[in-house]
Amino acid sequence: MPKCTLIVNVYNQAKQLDVLLESALKQTNQEFEIVVADDGSSDETETIVAKWTSKLAIKRVWHEDRGFYRTIILNTAAKSANSDYLIFVDGDMILHHRFIEMHLKHAHPQRVMCGWRGCKIRQDIAEQIIRKEITFSTRTASVLWRGLKGEVIKPFRTTIIENKWLRKIMCKERHHVGGCNFAMHKKNYELCNGMDETILQYGYEDHEIGRRLDNNGIKAVGIRNCANTYHLEHGKSENPGIKDVLTRIYANEHKQCKFGLKTLEDGSTNEMFFPK
Repeated sequence: MPKCTLIVNVYNQAKQLDVLLESALKQTNQEFEIVVADDGSSDETETIVAKWTSKLAIKRVWHEDRGFYRTIILNTAAKSANSDYLIFVDGDMILHHRFIEMHLKHAHPQRVMCGWRGCKIRQDIAEQIIRKEITFSTRTASVLWRGLKGEVIKPFRTTIIENKWLRKIMCKERHHVGGCNFAMHKKNYELCNGMDETILQYGYEDHEIGRRLDNNGIKAVGIRNCANTYHLEHGKSENPGIKDVLTRIYANEHKQCKFGLKTLEDGSTNEMFFPK
């Protein structure tokens, strides 16, 4: 049994996924499986997954493209996981070579560990990486050098700080769930009934599950400068006014959503945040 499951959410990001999987192959800890949570891609995502099956323990779950059904495909992926620990990432990232190692080191039975995005790779550089015109090393010295040249934004985030006292001084943390990079024990994901499948809009589904986890006593803890990633910058997606809905999300007292991993008799739904 793998020690953890890396769940990679993608939608028509085959080339970016190929770059991410290449970084997965370079992990210092290889005791993991990968589940690609494909939200209806029509590009070469299936072909890319097949390309890596001989080198990585990887599989793909897919459903038909019906819009933003990220919450649903993530639940499908979590159900198919063979491990007791789930790590969620977006498909447009490069993983630090110690990413899995550090997530497992900081795993906690009563916490959801949040790494968020680390360094942002400038869009023109990201496009060259995706086209395989240049390579990208996740070694600290290399990333800091790229930072000096302006090719990555906030290169300091590439460093791994393990001393807890230094972390308190140097790492400004945000203690909420960030959908691009977070991890928890599978039992806690099941405890809150997973992602709310009535949320079919981009922008706040991660905050929402974080609230239900918190209601169950599972606290969000930041691990920036530990489980590091490098985001392949691209054009921004439209955000549906997330600040307007956060107040209602954090007023939610439910411990579970009504429609998630299972259908329950009671629980929160998206109508609580966007009343009809």
